[in-house]
Amino acid sequence: MLPTECPPITDRKACEAWLARASLADPRRACRELTILLESLEETPPRDSDYLDILERLREPVAVAQHEHTKRFATRPLPLKEDEQASFHQVADLWNTLGRAYRRLLENLIDSRPAHLRSELQGKEALLAQRALDCAVDLMLAHYRCRREIDGELWRECHQLYRIAEGLGVVKETVPAGRRLKAVSSPIEVYNRALLLALAHPYALTPRELGWLRRWSAMWGYKVELQLHPDGNEAYAVDTSGDAGPEWRGVADAAPAVRFLAVPALRRSVGGRIKRLDAGEDPQALGLGKDCVQPECGRLLVALLRNWTERPAPRQFSRRRALERTELVSGMGDIHAAIGGKPLRSQARHWDYSRREADQLFIYQGVGSQQVDTPAAPAFNSERWETLDESATGFRLRRAGPGERLYHQQLVALKAAGANAYMLCDVRWLVVGYDESVTIGAHALPGMAEAAAVRPVASAPGESEPYTYGFLLAATVNHPDSVILPVGWFQPGREIEIRVDDQLPVKVRLETQLRRGYDFDQASFKIIG
Repeated sequence: MLPTECPPITDRKACEAWLARASLADPRRACRELTILLESLEETPPRDSDYLDILERLREPVAVAQHEHTKRFATRPLPLKEDEQASFHQVADLWNTLGRAYRRLLENLIDSRPAHLRSELQGKEALLAQRALDCAVDLMLAHYRCRREIDGELWRECHQLYRIAEGLGVVKETVPAGRRLKAVSSPIEVYNRALLLALAHPYALTPRELGWLRRWSAMWGYKVELQLHPDGNEAYAVDTSGDAGPEWRGVADAAPAVRFLAVPALRRSVGGRIKRLDAGEDPQALGLGKDCVQPECGRLLVALLRNWTERPAPRQFSRRRALERTELVSGMGDIHAAIGGKPLRSQARHWDYSRREADQLFIYQGVGSQQVDTPAAPAFNSERWETLDESATGFRLRRAGPGERLYHQQLVALKAAGANAYMLCDVRWLVVGYDESVTIGAHALPGMAEAAAVRPVASAPGESEPYTYGFLLAATVNHPDSVILPVGWFQPGREIEIRVDDQLPVKVRLETQLRRGYDFDQASFKIIG
């Protein structure tokens, strides 16, 4: 018998018995069983005080199940597979169900505020508001982890809960957090956490950076003040009657439902840590976390300080609306063929065959021994994406139908409508929309790209490895000559050979890693022979 098939749970003791019987080791089953339990409590709710005790007891098992189940869809390429989407929806359903239970108790408490209807939860207003908001923000985090767009209903829920807490006068009242992030928290801290997460451009962050952001936004939430009027002429603000996140607004936008973010304390705290990191202090000693490493930690803090406290910087190159289609090529082999105009011919060993050659060998008992009167297969696969807007260095593209799955920071080649050649880009951010479309922001790597073949310098005569895909990027005003290599190839001082077309190979020494992507390393080099 499943735990949820047992008699209804009416108090904390019965909840403990249910947990003792439950099999929560498998995250998928745990999410399903916890959701069913919470839904059964909605149908036949116990007394409000017992209901709250049960919810408080379930918070930790819910958090553990969510954390483990999130691993099934976090860091995956987009669009998600069916099983990965199912895992996301299970996580979302559980957060929604838990948050709905806390909000129900909060609304019951509000309805009983007249003296003759005094509730047994009197005095728990801050706790219930904080818990309901916490569920909404954790649901937002689940969206960010799988790079899924947050709909207006979730933002509306978050704003409404904040306004309820503000109306009850408990928005700054601290309660035991009961979670690992902090010992105590308040409704406004959790609400500010949602605002800080949104302003941090989370869809452009790596999974590790998003983990740091989650912790830091909880740590610094109390350092943001929400005001009816900005300290200056403009600031970030949020419309608490709307269905969207914060945006930059001027004083003319002040309204009863609009709250401006005052961030002097946040600026001092983050800025002070940046200075101390630059001075060589350990990130863990600054309270940033034992998993934080330099220089990545410092770079993220600098970006967050700018995103949280400064007016959005104007674009270096203006974007323009484009109604054309942009061709996109992914995968090192296809990109190499698109840039170079022909596939790579490696100095292959006798057992190395391409897929096409292997098929010919199987069918005709010899590579190229038979000529077939059929059209030549395309040298590479490309997709046509809708161009939302573009600039000299960047594109915002959308694809509504099926296609190749893409990773954050993956190398791609793009050719805009009317262009004569492909340019090398990397995917700086990507997100799945409500309609399951995929939208990406791609940034052009500086310098004219040229297809090349690369291999490590042989350690001894006769031990050379076959060539593989690489690219040369010509120097620009602010960037040196560089080479694109398969990911993991870069080592300072490593010597490699670079060959372009049928020219003699050039021996170079790798110097500085300029960028590391999902499937590539970009490095500067020095010619040595």
